[in-house]
Amino acid sequence: MNTVPLNQILFGPPGTGKTYNTINEALKILAPQLWEQNSGDDPDSRKRLKEAFDELVDKERIRFVTFHQSFSYEDFVEGLRARTDETTGQLRYDVVDGVFKSLCEAAASKVTRHAEAPSEVGQRRVWKMSLGNTLGDDASIFQECINGGYALLGYGGGINFAGCTNRQQVQERFAEEGVVPGNPGTDYGITSVTAFVAKMKVGDLIVVSDGNFKFRAIGEVTGDYQFKPHSEFDADYSQMRPVRWLRHYQPSLPHSELLNAQFSQMTLYELRAPTLNQEKLERLLGASASERSAENDARVLIIDEINRGSVSRIFGELITLIEESKRAGRPEALPIVLPYSQTRFTVPDNLYIIGTMNTTDRSLAGLDIALRRRFVFKEMPPRPELLDDVTVAGVNVGQLLRVMNQRIEVLLDRDHCLGHAYFMPLADDSTIDRLANIFRNQILPLLQEYFFEDWQRIGWVLNDHRKAVSDRFVQQKSGQAIALFGPHVGEGLADGVWALNEDAFERQEAYLGIIDASRLAVEPEVKRQASHGDLVLRELASGTIELLHNGKLKQPVLPVLRELASDAGIDIQNANGNDLNTRTLGGKLITHLSNGG
Repeated sequence: MNTVPLNQILFGPPGTGKTYNTINEALKILAPQLWEQNSGDDPDSRKRLKEAFDELVDKERIRFVTFHQSFSYEDFVEGLRARTDETTGQLRYDVVDGVFKSLCEAAASKVTRHAEAPSEVGQRRVWKMSLGNTLGDDASIFQECINGGYALLGYGGGINFAGCTNRQQVQERFAEEGVVPGNPGTDYGITSVTAFVAKMKVGDLIVVSDGNFKFRAIGEVTGDYQFKPHSEFDADYSQMRPVRWLRHYQPSLPHSELLNAQFSQMTLYELRAPTLNQEKLERLLGASASERSAENDARVLIIDEINRGSVSRIFGELITLIEESKRAGRPEALPIVLPYSQTRFTVPDNLYIIGTMNTTDRSLAGLDIALRRRFVFKEMPPRPELLDDVTVAGVNVGQLLRVMNQRIEVLLDRDHCLGHAYFMPLADDSTIDRLANIFRNQILPLLQEYFFEDWQRIGWVLNDHRKAVSDRFVQQKSGQAIALFGPHVGEGLADGVWALNEDAFERQEAYLGIIDASRLAVEPEVKRQASHGDLVLRELASGTIELLHNGKLKQPVLPVLRELASDAGIDIQNANGNDLNTRTLGGKLITHLSNGG
């Protein structure tokens, strides 16, 4: 971890494995030994790393967030959230921690009290309880309970509820002291006292909340109810249960370390699934004394597309605090007072930030200077060498990617190259169908975005201008503009009408021509052919299907093949219900026609 920067950004064009490699960088920090043992390229190693990563995400050791244009300081650090108070029904505003602040507090939190947890935690009843208000006159109650080994309930006044075993008896005890609420059946004072006195049992667990979004202690109930008049609060905090405190966290932990939702405002109630995450509870209480340092270990925040958000607006004053020298515990540590909560805040030195940056959105030169100064940048360029051993229908995929990127660098810049990740699926499925899908659904749309629909330049990247017409991915439509607008206007518009050639996506020659059009034979080798009227259907040695009408190539091929197959009663779909491609359907038709069909 000493060699890993606290703040780093992986940058490069699309498809170079930036997000993929955040897993590696996170595990270098949190599980260095596991990373070293599985840093190879074999699939099993990657599977083990991904499983370890997912487990750390479940443990809240890693958080993942994506920046976008509407992402704000309130989402990232803290902000106000409106909600209805459960007791008064009035609208109120709570300060809610954002992903960065909550992770910082989790990273900084230390276990100041640690006792051996009871067995069979999963079978224990769990209660949420407030022990005083951290901002109120009764803020001292929490520390008193921790020091004294008990829990105190603020309801019930100075009434002794000893011997009460149900709600009716609690209500009668209230009435004996002259306390008769307007609606006894729903009165929360009666409800909370009944839970504390009669329902809570020895062996139950208590989670002490700190507002609605944090918790600060976990304890085990060790004794029955006792009436213990409080010397400072005459009419409150006289109801007591002995408790053995198992964990005390300073600062408090975010609620997400234990719950799948926030705490309720009620002072005392039972925590149940799905709100309570039982696995997280067992994890918090499961560490032995020798393992408890794991609770204070490093945390990692992964920010995907970090340059898509307004960094100065999202980070605010915290852009300074993330500097290594300004982190908590460093000689130049810098605390600030946050604007919403008005609390002092520092960034711990065991919080690591890993960002990813797509250079097609914004180059390094245009990046916020404050961000550039505080992050280490690691370039993630395209790696066509990873594909040099992958061949599809005689086309070397590594060389295919290499040549296209060389052309893009000349026409645009290196920030707009194509990443190798788009083509990695071909290592397991080296079919021309998969290659066609990659080009049709990913490469061509990306080139359209890069060149702002300048089809001529797109064609240059694909070397279309030096290929036979049938092998070009993009073709000019001739004559359509003149037919639509007449010769005077149409002649000036004809060069701007372009269309995709669907047949090219399944032609080996179209891909070979990207690399070097001169390598293609002038006369292709024909493997077999068959005739149907004035149509000739032929299969080339490369597997490409061509259709000739009166000796001239006809395009597009697939619609004609489907029509011929329909007339011949040949199914145009496979067993899975997917349409057959040009090669498969063409092969079936040639076989059918050659057999006299």
